[in-house]
Amino acid sequence: MLEEVESFRRFIKSKGLKYTPEREEIFKEVLSCSGHFDVEDIYLSLKNKGHKISKASVYRTIPLLIEGGYIQEVYRQSGRSYYEVTLKKKPHLHFICIKCNQVEELVENKLEELLQKEMKKISFSPLTYHLEIFGVCSRCRYKE
Repeated sequence: MLEEVESFRRFIKSKGLKYTPEREEIFKEVLSCSGHFDVEDIYLSLKNKGHKISKASVYRTIPLLIEGGYIQEVYRQSGRSYYEVTLKKKPHLHFICIKCNQVEELVENKLEELLQKEMKKISFSPLTYHLEIFGVCSRCRYKE
């Protein structure tokens, strides 16, 4: 994690911003997330660990993490944005249930190969990408 923290420090300074202990704590907390998260998740986790960080600080740091390529917005539901760490993560699909908000991920090598082939054809260099498929999960269909 030291390498990632140093990368974040350089990124913040390259933007002409101050590198603060609060930003570092938020960054470390975000990197520790294994699944999808929102601002509230990060804020509450830090608060429960005894850190004195405001929710506003988390809100201000998230766009920097997106711009730096550390995280990406995955989807929005009920007025909330959900994110995931993109470092060392392969592109993948998200199946999102519109009824219960359950999210399943699928890493599909054949799809990845197809996308890479098509991007190469047009000399396109992606920064990051993800695919979302919205529908109804089997549990919600069963309930109907």
